[in-house]
Amino acid sequence: MEDPLDRDDDREERPPEGLDPREEEDVRADIEDLSGMRLVFATQGVKGVVIACPDCGENHYYEWELLKDNLEHMLETGEPRMHEPPFEVREEEYILWDYGKGYIDALADTGLEPDNRVEVSRCPWCETPFESFFQFCPRCGRTLAPVRIYKELIDRGFEEREVRALLVRAGFEPF
Repeated sequence: MEDPLDRDDDREERPPEGLDPREEEDVRADIEDLSGMRLVFATQGVKGVVIACPDCGENHYYEWELLKDNLEHMLETGEPRMHEPPFEVREEEYILWDYGKGYIDALADTGLEPDNRVEVSRCPWCETPFESFFQFCPRCGRTLAPVRIYKELIDRGFEEREVRALLVRAGFEPF
C-alpha cells in the first residue's frame, strides 16, 4: 500500500493567503499606534506592550521592535509569527496595549499627537548629539525640556530674545 504522504501529485504548494484589505488596514493602524506608544512610553523606561491573547488566554509581552517586526511580517505573509514567551519578564516594564492605545488617542484628541514632538538632536550646552526621544543629555545630564519649549515657542513666532528671557525667569539654565 502506498503512503499518501509520498504522493507529490496531490499536493500543491499554496502561497500564504495574505490579509484582506480590512485586516491589512487594521495591521497598518496597529503599526502606527505602536509607533506612537513607543514615542510616548519608551522615554519613561517602558520596554514594550502586553497583549492579552484571546487564543490561549495568556498575556504576551512584546518589546517594541519585536512587535513591530511581527506586525510587518503579518503584512508581508498574512500569517502571525510564532511567539516565544519572554525570559524573566518584569511586568512593570510593559504597558497594556489597550491602555497605551487609549493614552495616545487621548493625546490626539487634545491636539498633542506623539509624533508632533519638537525635534532636538544636539545638546545646546555640550553639543553632544543624541536620539530625538532622549529626555536628558547623555553626556552632561541636563534636561532637554527647556530646549524643546524654546524651539516650540520660536516655531510659533515668538521672538528669540523674549523666549530666552522667559525661560531664565522660569528658572531654567540659559543655553
